[in-house]
Amino acid sequence: MKALFFFFLTLSSLSAMDFGIDRLHLPQYQDLLKDKKLAVLTHAAAKNKDGLHLIDILFKNYQLIKIFAPEHGLRTLEDDWISSGIDPETNLSIISLYQQEQISPKITDLNDIDAVVIDLVDVGVRSYTYFATIGEMMKVCSLANKEIIILDRPNLLGGQRLEGKVLDKNLLAGLTAYHPIPFRHGMTLGELTSLLKAERGDKATLSIIPVSGWFGEELIETFPRTWLPPSPALTTLTQVGAYALWGSLENFNLSVGRGQTNEQAFKIFGAPWITPDEAIDLAKNLNAIGFSSLKFKPFSWMVTRAVFKNEIANGIQIEINEGAFNLRIDEVTYELLLVLHRQFGERLTSHIGALRALGSAQILNDIKSQKPWSSQQLNIDKELKDFRIRRLPFLIYPRLKVHSESILVKKKNHHW
Repeated sequence: MKALFFFFLTLSSLSAMDFGIDRLHLPQYQDLLKDKKLAVLTHAAAKNKDGLHLIDILFKNYQLIKIFAPEHGLRTLEDDWISSGIDPETNLSIISLYQQEQISPKITDLNDIDAVVIDLVDVGVRSYTYFATIGEMMKVCSLANKEIIILDRPNLLGGQRLEGKVLDKNLLAGLTAYHPIPFRHGMTLGELTSLLKAERGDKATLSIIPVSGWFGEELIETFPRTWLPPSPALTTLTQVGAYALWGSLENFNLSVGRGQTNEQAFKIFGAPWITPDEAIDLAKNLNAIGFSSLKFKPFSWMVTRAVFKNEIANGIQIEINEGAFNLRIDEVTYELLLVLHRQFGERLTSHIGALRALGSAQILNDIKSQKPWSSQQLNIDKELKDFRIRRLPFLIYPRLKVHSESILVKKKNHHW
């Protein structure tokens, strides 16, 4: 009976789910924005359920002064560093926070505003850069005494499952390794920012316009509206799930299928240094792991974007079947890398991003030494248990599964 109740509750929440941006018409949130000079940190995916973009809403109804853009730019079309510019629709300045020499706003960029409104589509893993960009914005807003207003969205990977080692503090750096959290953290951007604010001691006033009707369920297969890509290579929700499961392979000398149209992104991986015969053997070795919801086939393709561009790569095409997104992310990544290192040895190389994705240098050393996944799980699970407690005061949304953390926590400096 309890399972049936939760089933109907889930269906009801999907049909009635409103994101933060959908709730801007409510009087309490209109009051939060009116009479303030606003900047916005956002991208092309930030539309409400009626298809209206945040910039259009704010420009029409409030005092929108300028635009900040994260990685991939305001139009979410770019993979490289992005210059600042002018938005042709509003004639407002766009300040890029993804430049080689600038990932934070300058304090002078905030001189003429009162608050920064943030709406970004996140994908629920530590290495995705939007949380870090919000963190950098909050750091400068604290110095400039400016307010941050986050229009929250549900975590696509759900709010219940935590996976992956909590990042070692000696690996903290840049936008992909910003704070010591698990790889799959189970928090929304609003919740994460609340945690960061408390743990770092930021002084900026933080207000969150929350999602209504979300109870921590995963949305990869049940997303309640049209999918708008938050980055060029995540054109479908299936790719979001694939990115979470093995996107960290991108930190090795492998192509992960990024292309001009990106239809194969995160559904294939390989490299020119792998031969067609080795690709056949690799498929056999990966299928031998025994993931019933994943099938691996040898595959060759012309790389049209990113690493190995204009070269023929040989490797693997991954068939994603029902149940694949119930697999444990850190275990899948670990098992794939065990096979790759066993077959290719020193020919498979990596950079510092691999350590940051895995959470520690020791895990990569253990993979190279061919230690089994079971040698990692106990320690990782202990860290995840500790993080589950650590995140508890910052959770905004109840979770369907019965846990002590299911209580709706309200903070005095938030506007729910």
